[in-house]
Amino acid sequence: MQTLAQPVRSVTRLARSSRPGRTTAVRTMAFVNSKQEQLCGQARQFVETWGSVASKGMDAVKQELGEMIADECTFKADRVLYTKDLKGKQAIMQALEREHAKYEHKTYYPVAVAADDTHNTAFVGVAWEYKNVGPLKEGAQPSGNTSRGFSIKQLTFHPRSGKLTESRVNRQMTAEEQQELLAPGAKCQPADVFGDVLPKLGWGAQQASEQNPPVADAEFAERMSSSLKTWVQCWSSDADLDQLNKVLDPALMAYDAYGLHHAANKPQREGHAISMMGRDDARAAIEGLHKKFTDRNKLLASAVNPDQRVSDTIAAPALSRGLCF
Repeated sequence: MQTLAQPVRSVTRLARSSRPGRTTAVRTMAFVNSKQEQLCGQARQFVETWGSVASKGMDAVKQELGEMIADECTFKADRVLYTKDLKGKQAIMQALEREHAKYEHKTYYPVAVAADDTHNTAFVGVAWEYKNVGPLKEGAQPSGNTSRGFSIKQLTFHPRSGKLTESRVNRQMTAEEQQELLAPGAKCQPADVFGDVLPKLGWGAQQASEQNPPVADAEFAERMSSSLKTWVQCWSSDADLDQLNKVLDPALMAYDAYGLHHAANKPQREGHAISMMGRDDARAAIEGLHKKFTDRNKLLASAVNPDQRVSDTIAAPALSRGLCF
C-alpha cells in the first residue's frame, strides 16, 4: 500500500435496517488518499446494488449494474461454487438473475472495505443471509431454509472509466450447496463467521460516530501490511518459517470458511471447528502442506483496514484470505 506516511482516514458509517428488530450494523472504510476513497466507494456501491433486488426489483438493479460494469468484465470462478469464468456484461446479468432466483438476499451487507490503489482494486467483506426460494438443479424443490455466511470480494476497476473489469469471490456454502456439492457422509463444519468474526468488524454495534471519524494509525497500517506479506510468503516451500514468530500472535485462531479442513482435536464453538490455534499449529499446517506440494506463493494485491484490524489479499496460487490483527 502506498503513501502510508500520510494519516490513514477511517470513515465509519452507521446503517440502520428497515426491518423491525434488526440490530444496527457498522460499516467501515479505510483509505490513505482520494484514489483509495474512490475505490472503496465504488466497491461498496456495487455490492449494495447487487444485493438489492428484493427492494428495487431486478430491472432496476440490472440497469444500475449495467452502468457500473465494463462490457469486457470477467467474473473469475472460485472453482468451488463456480467452475467457469463469466465473461461479458450479459453473462454477468444472467448470473445475477440465476442467483436471485435461487436465493432471496435477506441480508447482503458490506461490513468492511479496503483498497489497493496500486492495482485499482478494492476488497469487500460481505455478510449475507440467503433464503432458498428456487431449485439449485432441475427437478429439485427449494428448501425454504435460510443460511448465513460471509464472502470476500476482490473487485478491480478500470483506472479511467471507473467501471468494474474483474471480480473474484470466495463465499461460504449455503446448506443446500453443501448437500449438493459434498460427497454423502462428508463432514462439513464451516466457520461461524457471524459469531466469531463479524463482532470484531463492528457487526451488532449500537452506535458509531460519523461526525468525527477516527484517524487510524498509519504506522500500525504499515506493520499490518508487512506482516501480511510475510504470512503469504511463508506458504511458499522455500520460506523461512521462523518468520512466523514475528508476524503471528501467540493467540492466533484460524477458522476455515468452507468447513472442510477442520481439525478433530481442536475446540468447537457450536459445532464449528477451528483449523489452527497458535503459532505452532500454524507452522505445523504449513509444514504439512510443504511435504505434499511444492508451493510458490506470490502476493498479487492486498489492502488493510487499520481501524478494524483486518486485511485482504489475493495471491497466486491461493485466492483471497481474510485476516484479523
